[in-house]
Amino acid sequence: MKNSVVIFFKPKQLLKLLLVLACLITLFSVVRDNIKPPEVSPLPHSVPPEIERGEFLSWEEVDQIFRRYTNATVIDVDTGLSFQVQRRGGTYHADVQPLTAQDTAIMKIIYNGTWSWQRKAVVVQIGNRRIAASMNGMPHGSGAIRGNNFNGHFCIHFRDSKVHQSGKENLAHQMMIWKAAGKFQQMITAMGPEEVIEVLINALDQRDINLALKTLHQPGEKQRSDLNAILQQIDRIKVQRIRSEGGNPETFWVYLTLRYQGSHKDMEKKIELQAVDQGEKGWRIISDGLQEILNRQALVEIFDVRIFDDGDRCD
Repeated sequence: MKNSVVIFFKPKQLLKLLLVLACLITLFSVVRDNIKPPEVSPLPHSVPPEIERGEFLSWEEVDQIFRRYTNATVIDVDTGLSFQVQRRGGTYHADVQPLTAQDTAIMKIIYNGTWSWQRKAVVVQIGNRRIAASMNGMPHGSGAIRGNNFNGHFCIHFRDSKVHQSGKENLAHQMMIWKAAGKFQQMITAMGPEEVIEVLINALDQRDINLALKTLHQPGEKQRSDLNAILQQIDRIKVQRIRSEGGNPETFWVYLTLRYQGSHKDMEKKIELQAVDQGEKGWRIISDGLQEILNRQALVEIFDVRIFDDGDRCD
């Protein structure tokens, strides 16, 4: 028979042992929570909440409200998630940083766990003002707030704001501002067909299917499915030039630069798109020609690797 050891505790000894174990567990929990980064989980919305749209204020006006070292709340239009930031600089737009590590964690959830230059429609709340804006999600440059787990700053654009490098407006940012202000439909209704094509391709580049659909003639589930198929294939897409061929409906040759998923090569492609004048609704694009994007045979490799250089996105 194997030897066995049985330990007997008196009631008072057992109580002391349990108290010691409870203290150790509490101490371990406190140490763990202070060492590991905060974890934030979004609320399980089956449908994202409807966000109250922001004021369509110009950068000149916002610059006087959102001054340096002012704190603000950034609310993502698509998810309803919000986090705190502080403006630290910026001349043509606001350069901001998340206030805390918790704010950084929420921002990263909005970007599906990966930092990205992708533009997102947001509402920036400063005091009792709610202003339509657009942010990117890539830490870059310098940052001075300690302990926020954010290496640098990111950019928030407002109506008419500009990129610091070029001194020009960025269409993708402006589109997201229109979305945040509830004015996207109104803005594209006043555009010519070439401009609507530019907006369509930019919406695809920003992976915003709902905005892309608003530029199409008679959009439906088939068009949504087609756009989804395109986004599964491409990583980046950019208009190089557009050439009108006339006709009714009006036909355009659209010259694109593409980068496909999993590829490090930039490709050039020409597609044919047609536009329909819908009167008071403005110009809309017939989506059939977009299918040619999926045809990888009719491509020309581009050897200028700087076309999609991340430095061009740093704004």
